[in-house]
Amino acid sequence: VNTTAEVKALTDYCCTSANAVDVVRHIYETHGPDTEILFGPDMWLGAYVEKELGRRMHVWDGECHVHAGIRPSDIEATRAAHPGADFLIHPECGCSTSVMEYVAAGDVSAEGVHMLSTGGMLKYAQDAERGGGTRAAVVATEIGMLHPLQMAAPDVEFIPANAEASCMYMKMITLPKLRDALREMQYEVRVPEDVARRARVPIDR
Repeated sequence: VNTTAEVKALTDYCCTSANAVDVVRHIYETHGPDTEILFGPDMWLGAYVEKELGRRMHVWDGECHVHAGIRPSDIEATRAAHPGADFLIHPECGCSTSVMEYVAAGDVSAEGVHMLSTGGMLKYAQDAERGGGTRAAVVATEIGMLHPLQMAAPDVEFIPANAEASCMYMKMITLPKLRDALREMQYEVRVPEDVARRARVPIDR
């Protein structure tokens, strides 16, 4: 889903980190197990999908600069400082593949490790709040995610795996800018109709 309208116009299926595995599984089920798939733009999410389904794809060599900045050493140090905390990791995080390997090899205990999309992390927080009791969770994703998690579960301590994992581009979108866009009808984004028509196809699928 993190692509331009022009890229979507050339795409067969559009997915998010939450449904990527299900979308690729659907492709194999409906088009056959030998179907070749070019997966982009995120190579870590692609690697996660390959691992989950046990099949290789053509994965585009691209990544989120923020997730790429969260290294296994960050996670090791933060988890060591909070040994009883759960560990929430986004599948687009550059360290996700190595973490999966550690878990599979038994080098890292699978207990408390949760590979979750953004929506999955919010559901984790909501479930933790309903479950009661004060707990802690180390979170490996963009630090802006910590605020909604804390709002959803005030009694849970959410600890960033890397406190510097901040996206300058996401921070460019502010409430005053959103207010002005709606009030003054500013910053209109126009997509050519032929591109928009073709881009809707993979989104609808």
